Amino acid sequence: MSDLQSSDFSRISCCTISLKRTLEIWSILPVVGIQRTHEGIDLDQLERLFCSGDIKFFYTMPRFHNPLGSSYTFKQQEALLHLAHKYDVYIVEDDYLADFDLNTKRDPLYSRDLHDRVIYLKSFSKIMFPGLRIGLAVLPDALVDPFQQYRTTFDIDSSMISQAALELYLKSGMFERYRAQVSETYTTRGRILQQSMNTHLHMYPYSTEIGMHSHVVLPKGVNMNMLIHQLEQQHIQIDRIDRNYIDDFYRERILKLNVSNVNTDQIEKGISVIADALRDRSNYY
Repeated sequence: MSDLQSSDFSRISCCTISLKRTLEIWSILPVVGIQRTHEGIDLDQLERLFCSGDIKFFYTMPRFHNPLGSSYTFKQQEALLHLAHKYDVYIVEDDYLADFDLNTKRDPLYSRDLHDRVIYLKSFSKIMFPGLRIGLAVLPDALVDPFQQYRTTFDIDSSMISQAALELYLKSGMFERYRAQVSETYTTRGRILQQSMNTHLHMYPYSTEIGMHSHVVLPKGVNMNMLIHQLEQQHIQIDRIDRNYIDDFYRERILKLNVSNVNTDQIEKGISVIADALRDRSNYY
């Protein structure tokens, strides 16, 4: 898997730039990938990339990486902050699943950023509903003005009604109550997923964090097309991994698992079916 490379209100901006526009922007920028597994990334390789002087922004999901489901350790986070400061690189911290973290001691990178190197991004779509296309960005002082100028150019159709409604929802305390309910629902599914993987898929490497998504590292001989076809025949929908990589980057042999829309009583059954399919020799070369 690859990662692309409390604050003053003036540094916070809410935006509703469309996904289509975002993808158009990324498609014209030069991007370099670095491998990420459930154990993290190779920090020595990252330093070599930063040292080249060509990397200006490092985009990453420090916790609950999608689709791996894993998070950086505290030591890895500290190393990232150190390298960003040393080589004058901005870290774009995508913390879109922050509301689902039960570990109250795990803070975002931004909270420990002493040198204004972190651009903090957060979305409300997952915790509330996908149609609410509102997120926030907490910016280093040096980027506030250029960001506002860019946003004025491309984000001319933001829904002020949606932003005003969200502000009232936050200030009233309703968001905190709703967040706790939704987080507990997904956490329950995450616990069942982990228990099921430990029971049926323990022989394969996988993420051990409790979350709505995870992954399993597959044996080299697995025929992915055959495996996916067999699982689809048993009503288990598998999303292919290709779209999680930049072009021409090596694709690991992993199976993405997501239970955000799966009933709790179906999770273990589904994992058991996947385990049976992996034992089926007809799904191997």
